[in-house]
Amino acid sequence: MLHICIRAKTMDHERAKKLIEKYVEGTCTPDERALLENYYNEYLGSESNIVSKSFIKHSAKDTYRAIVSQAGIGGRRANFYQQPLWAAAAAILLVAFIGIYFYQRLHSPAASEIVQDISPGYNQATLTLADGTTVPLDSAQSGIIIGDKYIKYQSGKSVSGVKLKAGKGLHSAQDDFLLELTTPKGGQYQIILSDGTKVWLNAASTLKYPSRFSDYKREVFLEGEGYFEIKEDKARPFKVLSKNQEVAVLGTSFNLRAYVDEASVKTTLITGSVQVSALNRSTKKPITKKLLTPNHQAILEGTNLKVAMADAEAETAWKWGFFNFRNRTLAEALHDLGRWYDIDIVYPEGIPTVEFWGELGRNLSFEHVLKALEQSGVHYSLAPGRQLIIHKQ
Repeated sequence: MLHICIRAKTMDHERAKKLIEKYVEGTCTPDERALLENYYNEYLGSESNIVSKSFIKHSAKDTYRAIVSQAGIGGRRANFYQQPLWAAAAAILLVAFIGIYFYQRLHSPAASEIVQDISPGYNQATLTLADGTTVPLDSAQSGIIIGDKYIKYQSGKSVSGVKLKAGKGLHSAQDDFLLELTTPKGGQYQIILSDGTKVWLNAASTLKYPSRFSDYKREVFLEGEGYFEIKEDKARPFKVLSKNQEVAVLGTSFNLRAYVDEASVKTTLITGSVQVSALNRSTKKPITKKLLTPNHQAILEGTNLKVAMADAEAETAWKWGFFNFRNRTLAEALHDLGRWYDIDIVYPEGIPTVEFWGELGRNLSFEHVLKALEQSGVHYSLAPGRQLIIHKQ
């Protein structure tokens, strides 16, 4: 254990004090952070990683004596404030304060309140009618059905707040007037369109659709992420418009991810076939077309459209109640978690290079998510305003 004392000699009291201040402020360099954390892990680490205040208050001399003993200096009376041994003891105790500081910050009543206030997403959405009326949908229901003269829940229950007028269709809309189904962050919902097509909306998504499709076309607009099961109708091809992209299908199932805050649009085909077109931003005319077969994915970045093999299971895991982070970066994984748990992810020191993969149930508490982050070596802290702050290692 002599090497511990040798390490301790490399940090004097003033340097330790300055480093701990930088550590708390988050301005340490990676090497400085590693040095302080190594002190804590080696000298004061325990299975619980909890250091009590009483330990700090009463163990200075015990710490000093332990260092003297391990250094083989026994047999003579040593001065407690002798350098460099006092510097070693002081450094150890200062790092202990780091343990207390971060433990209390993550387990304080304020932090616990933040964790308890964050719940997993659930069924919630808003329906916008033709005249602009917004109707909050029942969270006890999983989805709605659009009929020619009605809107009801999939359970058969009528949607409260939707007034039908004789001869006028839904509310005061024309039959082909666009309606909107919107999920917030932390929300999901399903819809069966008037032709029988089924759509599952992920969090923070909007589907615009007509109350009734025309006799010659079926067209909807998606912002966000949705899983589609298209009702086959050879006379009326189905088109999904998104950010500078058009997906044309007859009868098939696919996942479309087109969030405005993401650089790419991803279309993953599950069954059937689809034609994906990159659109000119000004004219909205196709400039590139790709035909997809099952288990392939079209990726649109700007006007560049390419096709690659897809991990269909991972891409559609959200529909089945899971997060699948296979082949995802930490930033991508946390972005999805932030959208589902309605939290903001902050990287004050940049994005750490940590491998984060596996599956998580979307019904897990936020506390379970934090434990998964810890097990993956992700350093974080919580802040008011539903912020999860990610620190570099």
